[in-house]
Amino acid sequence: MTTSNDNSLPLLEGYYEEQIIRCMKCGMCQSTCPVYYEDSLETGCARGKLALSEALLHGKLEPNHKIEMIFNKCLLCHACAQACPVGLSPDKVFAAARAEMVKRFNMPWIKSVIYRKLLGEGKLSSLTGILSLANRLKLFSIARSLSIPKILGKSVERLSFVDLSDIPSRPFTDRFPEVLEPKGIPLGDIGYFVGCAQNSVFQDVAEASVNILLSLGYRVIIPKGQGCCGFPHYGAGDFETLKQKIAQNSSAFKRYKLDAIIISCATGGSALKDVYPEITKEDDASTLGAKVYDISEFLAERHLVDLKKMLPKNIQEKVKVTYHDACHLNRLQGVFKQPRELLDIMPSYEFVEMENSTKCCGEGGGFTVYYQDISTSIVNRKREAIKNTGAKVVALGCPGCRAQISGALKQEGLNIDTKHTVCLLWDEIKKGKQNNL
Repeated sequence: MTTSNDNSLPLLEGYYEEQIIRCMKCGMCQSTCPVYYEDSLETGCARGKLALSEALLHGKLEPNHKIEMIFNKCLLCHACAQACPVGLSPDKVFAAARAEMVKRFNMPWIKSVIYRKLLGEGKLSSLTGILSLANRLKLFSIARSLSIPKILGKSVERLSFVDLSDIPSRPFTDRFPEVLEPKGIPLGDIGYFVGCAQNSVFQDVAEASVNILLSLGYRVIIPKGQGCCGFPHYGAGDFETLKQKIAQNSSAFKRYKLDAIIISCATGGSALKDVYPEITKEDDASTLGAKVYDISEFLAERHLVDLKKMLPKNIQEKVKVTYHDACHLNRLQGVFKQPRELLDIMPSYEFVEMENSTKCCGEGGGFTVYYQDISTSIVNRKREAIKNTGAKVVALGCPGCRAQISGALKQEGLNIDTKHTVCLLWDEIKKGKQNNL
């Protein structure tokens, strides 16, 4: 039972308190925690953090910045929840604990600028033109040649190697109309949730997703009022901005009568399907007006046969492709087989499974910057697993994983591309159209 005192932590009470109390201290979470694997500290795994949460909740410890950093030292990868024999979700407790810390100590100014200004107020999209120009002028390569990213640490240096495709000068939502009509009578009305990274940097993913849905015969609606999914704020403990994002996106999508909402970002999808219900106590369909699907989930479960008919025939040479399971797609959404089913039908590729495909890549939002040594060790193991497959392409479904893995591969000088599964699929459909002319 919660002890009432001046150090009470109301955000950790109720559902989260129940999670804390039910922990059996069995330690099953240790074997799957990527952070514990690196530092072997009890505070690195879920059991240690839950014990810390219990001490805070019962007034045996007072919140301080050291404890705040322990809670921040977690990738929120959900591996502990998957291993827990009594079905706890410790990562949700840690997000709530971070929210308590933000309420007491506020956010450092740099995190406030990134989470509240760039993402919360949608300022990131206004930087698209600058990012586009910098990419075209190869300023990132020049900075790398001058060792500037190296000064800022291992993770920043790795990110400077990310293989970026051409970045358009305007955000995706400015380049495409709000409503796109297919040829013929629409099969249904699909809402498309773009996400911050794909509205600015990885626009190729949003383009491929929308074009595939149009090719299948859907009317695609991209509500202009949508914003950040809010997961970055959830992970940083900024629950107030998260609630604003939920209200904003709910208002934007509920303006339309939709048959489904599609998203092609693993983290954004986990926000809409898992975090929104946690905060609102409603399911995703009630909050947003329609059920949410990851793009690979929707395409594989409903249109595998249709897609096969659109792909090229008589491909002689196949390229080896492997697949990385993003934690927010596999563990939080249960999407595992669907991307593989899509890769299996692509005639130009031969799918090879990598060892430990479901292991985290070590990105985790701000984790990769705050805990650079741990993040680097984790992604280096992922890089070796990819290299051992002999694949020339890594498919995935998360922009954060794409940046982390692409940077690690290119930094090592490996000629292995990193692409979203739908980008590979759209390329195949375009080849199929040319074959059929």
